[in-house]
Amino acid sequence: MSSAKTAMIGGSFDPVHLGHLFLLHCAVSMSDYSSFLLIPAKVSNFKQSSRPQASDQDRLQMLRLALEDYRELYPDDRKVDLGISAMELERGGVSFTSDTIRILKGKLGLDRIGMVIGDDHLEGLSRWHDFEYLRDNVEFLICRRSQSGTDWSLVPEGVCYRRLEPENVAPQSSSAVRGDVQGNGDFLSRRVLEYVKSKNLYH
Repeated sequence: MSSAKTAMIGGSFDPVHLGHLFLLHCAVSMSDYSSFLLIPAKVSNFKQSSRPQASDQDRLQMLRLALEDYRELYPDDRKVDLGISAMELERGGVSFTSDTIRILKGKLGLDRIGMVIGDDHLEGLSRWHDFEYLRDNVEFLICRRSQSGTDWSLVPEGVCYRRLEPENVAPQSSSAVRGDVQGNGDFLSRRVLEYVKSKNLYH
């Protein structure tokens, strides 16, 4: 993984869906970052009462398959380094993004790490654990997910960020898949859906 202009995409990825891949596509096509790292959380800070349904290994495998699907879904995207890190899974406990940023900054020697998020996270961004550290060490790549447009006034003061404003939006959600994998299977990319079916996940 190149240290030049590295951005992370975090989440439970339970499961990874087409919305996640669209987020990656937007970041690749609308920024100059050269490396992207997908990092599944062991336990999300905001979902401590509900642990992921799929195992750590299943979530990692779905991410590997999703990246294969991404290259087929967006063949015209520029070439970037794409990787998956199990650092939060291996660390255990609640996954605090600030801890992950500290580790990445130390390994890569960068002043700031990019972080790709949807605009649905804006309202609660200032409540993230160790927000002051994130504000000073992260460049947020904020992608529009709302059909009605992004309320950029919600960006907390002092945050370094870029706007990613695609024409279309991706409404898919992991909770919808978990709630009805049969009805919402089209939220998943081809290889991920085949894996979910073969492992009988989310039934």
